[in-house]
Amino acid sequence: MVRAKSSPREFFFSEDLRPRKALGQSFMHDKNVLERMLEIAELSEVDDVLEIGAGLGALTISLGERSRRVITIEKDNRLLEKLKQNVSHLENVKIISGDALKINLREFYRGDKIKVVSNLPYSSSSPMLFKLLEERDTFSLLVLMLQSEVGERISALPGSKEYSSISVLIQTYMDVNLELRVPPEAFWPKPKVWSVVVKLVPLPGPRIFIPDEKLFKKIVRAAFSSRRKMLINSLCALFPKERVKEILNKSSIDGKRRAETLSIEEFGRLTLSSI
Repeated sequence: MVRAKSSPREFFFSEDLRPRKALGQSFMHDKNVLERMLEIAELSEVDDVLEIGAGLGALTISLGERSRRVITIEKDNRLLEKLKQNVSHLENVKIISGDALKINLREFYRGDKIKVVSNLPYSSSSPMLFKLLEERDTFSLLVLMLQSEVGERISALPGSKEYSSISVLIQTYMDVNLELRVPPEAFWPKPKVWSVVVKLVPLPGPRIFIPDEKLFKKIVRAAFSSRRKMLINSLCALFPKERVKEILNKSSIDGKRRAETLSIEEFGRLTLSSI
């Protein structure tokens, strides 16, 4: 079994380079955590896998050894040559140079839904989650390493301080499980925060009836636009105040409530009452 010949630390020092904070670069070096991610993903030789943020290929190599096809995306051009060397023995690994946020991930779909297994760059984890959510019909499973704060937000329940628009939107379309907490020592350079491995399973359809998905997202985002505002005020970003009163009355939701107290089902009622 071939492994990368140098650690990320050794590579950067030998090339007189530094990890880019702007890219949120922290490289996983704990093999036990990598192994656990692979177990959670339940990979087999019939799986197509997408990895976002390959780095120097520590996870990429294991993905290539256990699956049929791996598409791995790396934004930092400084790492590409070493990455190619590290995975050169794996013919089933394709390296894409570019920003995953600007790539149509559906183009990698070949008839079988793709598994996403990735240590997401912390600097872009939230926008990347929304992109993965938009293209969820392409994926069967997502196993993601995230900053602990982000993992807690997407799994948060109504009434908690972490509950936000991303909680509602992710949970409406996916099952969410926090699988593993990972200490800073598992990475180089060591981040200041803990991380979590999250398992997301896209649902066949939304968890609730949603008559208009675009409107649903607008309502959720408007409701959370100012956490201190009551719904009667926050929803005025979308509708005139009198219309907001009508919507709240029709949906039987008290306008004095704040967004963080509403369940997914209640956001669905607001959307239905807005049409």
